[in-house]
Amino acid sequence: MPSDKRLSLGEHAFTTSTGATLTYFVCGQGPRVLVNIAPGWGCASTMYQNSFQFLEHAFTFVHLETRGTRGSSFPSDLAHMSSWHMVEDVEALRVYLGLDALDGLMGHSNGGCIALWYAIVHPKRVSKLVLLDTEVLGPQADAVAGPATRAILDARPDRDVVEAAQKWNDDAFTSDEEFGIALNFILPLYFAKPERDVERFRREIFTGGPPQHKCIQTQHRADRRYNGQAVRLTEVKARTLIVVGREDFVCPVPVSELIKQRVRNSTLAVFDDSGHLPWVEQTEEFTHVFNAFFRLS
Repeated sequence: MPSDKRLSLGEHAFTTSTGATLTYFVCGQGPRVLVNIAPGWGCASTMYQNSFQFLEHAFTFVHLETRGTRGSSFPSDLAHMSSWHMVEDVEALRVYLGLDALDGLMGHSNGGCIALWYAIVHPKRVSKLVLLDTEVLGPQADAVAGPATRAILDARPDRDVVEAAQKWNDDAFTSDEEFGIALNFILPLYFAKPERDVERFRREIFTGGPPQHKCIQTQHRADRRYNGQAVRLTEVKARTLIVVGREDFVCPVPVSELIKQRVRNSTLAVFDDSGHLPWVEQTEEFTHVFNAFFRLS
């Protein structure tokens, strides 16, 4: 672990070899360094800083904000906002921290998609990979995700929220505020029991301000050109933990099962009574699975 200020608590920024600015946040002072990639669609890392404190005794979390998010600069060519291109940001962070390899790399949702790309492109640079309700790009993943998502939404009682989710259109947003209002309205769908979890999530966890509409629009457009991920999952060599909530409509269980089938050295944990955020919804069970993967006592 670097002993200088690169892993001191708080916000950090550095300049990459290409002149880009990247920001990251260090939380916790545990003996293991765990790099967590925030999704590239503009939600930032605040929600992860606010929700993983229960593991900070064992880990030093490095929450990376990829290109375009908050203090991290956009690329001059917005075609380079794809999840595949964001691998460059993770590699730049590894080099900046002076690490030969990442002992632990984690990502949730699109952050998991970026982490998967990194493990594919740089198989010797990551030892352990943690994928939380992870997105996978490619027609094979879309084919298994679509029916599962429809089944979950068909069973939800909050039909007005479901209808809003089904009509979702990234390109319709003209401001961060519009994006934030729309996301807040459909937020109950992200939880198995919104009456139990959603207000606490809004009040204590998702506190970083509205997400950035430019990020989601440019990333999703770019990802259409770089979506050949599912067919390359067999290239992942890292020991991998795959976690998913059984009622996750965003990245449903069959997507995680596809990862499990194709990533040789992997373990899949499916959490009942959980949607898109198992570590928030089922913290005790998640902690047990997480500690077992990292072989913590």
